[in-house]
Amino acid sequence: MNARERFELTRQYVQRLHEVQLALMFDCDDWAPPTIRANTEKPDPTAKRAIYNVDELESKLASLRREESELIEFIGVSLGIIEGVRKGFGEVYANLLEWRYIDGMTVKRISEDKNLNRTYCYELLDVAFDWIDSVGVSRILKGEAEI
Repeated sequence: MNARERFELTRQYVQRLHEVQLALMFDCDDWAPPTIRANTEKPDPTAKRAIYNVDELESKLASLRREESELIEFIGVSLGIIEGVRKGFGEVYANLLEWRYIDGMTVKRISEDKNLNRTYCYELLDVAFDWIDSVGVSRILKGEAEI
C-alpha cells in the first residue's frame, strides 16, 4: 500500500472509529419508534432488555471493541507517520496531512481556513506522499528520515 492509499484509508477509519465509539457509548442502542401491539398484550420492557443483553448485546460489544482496537492501531501508525513527516520533512506537509486525513477537512476548506491556494495544497500533499513512499514508513517511524 502506498502513502496515498494509506491516508485515504486512514480518513475512512477515523470516520468509522467515531461511529464505533458512539455505538459502544450507547450500548448499540439505536432509537426505534414504539411498536404497535394488541391491547391484550402486556409489555415487559425489563425482560425484553434482559433477553437482548444476554442473547445479542455482549457479542456486538465485543466485536465493536475489537474493531475499535484495530482502528486505533492503524490510525496511531498514521499519526506516527505524520509526526515523522513533521520532524523529517516539514511542518506544512505534516499539517496538511493531519488536517486532510485525521481532521477530515476538504482541501477547499483547508485552503479557505488557512489562506492557502487550493492547487498548492494538492501539490504539497503529492510531494508529501512521494517523500513518504521514497523514504519508507518503517524508516519514518524509527526517525531515520531527513530531507
